[in-house]
Amino acid sequence: MMKITCISASNIEPARSHSASTRACEIIRQLIQEKHGKNVDVDILPLIDYEMKPCRMCGSCIDAGICVRDDAFNRIYAAIKESDALFVVCPHYAPFPSKLMILLEKLQEIWYLSWCQDNHYRAAYAGLPLGLVGHGGQSDQALPYYQKALLDPLAAAFSSVEMKVVGAGDDAPNGVVFGITDLRQNPGSIFVSIDHDWECIRLKLAPLVDNVMTEVLASL
Repeated sequence: MMKITCISASNIEPARSHSASTRACEIIRQLIQEKHGKNVDVDILPLIDYEMKPCRMCGSCIDAGICVRDDAFNRIYAAIKESDALFVVCPHYAPFPSKLMILLEKLQEIWYLSWCQDNHYRAAYAGLPLGLVGHGGQSDQALPYYQKALLDPLAAAFSSVEMKVVGAGDDAPNGVVFGITDLRQNPGSIFVSIDHDWECIRLKLAPLVDNVMTEVLASL
């Protein structure tokens, strides 16, 4: 049984399971199950459900192997280490959601402090195939910005802790990005309604999912 973890980095309280990030994760799960059926378990982790704490670089993780202050992070960390592949769907905030930054910071510090102790150190998830998806609240005209502001830095950050970034082709070496088709102000609410072309997004996600799963199957 293959295990795939898909992280939804959205942190919008009113959206929760209906956020664009989580819906993209659901499409990724559907695409995987359509081709691989019961041979794969796809677990979606919405970061909004995990109250992680910022890293203080206390160094206790070196002996403990986990963060001694953060059970929420440890649950995500365990899921990553048990996975055959990872997908991360990240919305544009400022530019990154704070919980995703906490996750990256702790992955980085555990890796770095471990490497300082032993420069032959390799993470338990070293070489883990990673598919990245970025999106935001503007039309497709903003896609080059999302590529530069979201995918490229995320690819560098995850690569630095030994994950293997898998692209969606020559034009999308670090993953895929998508925007919106329309937004409308809701009377009496500070939040807008946002429309997406989900069939187009599904078509964008399909080659990324195929490439990640090819990497998984090659490593088994």
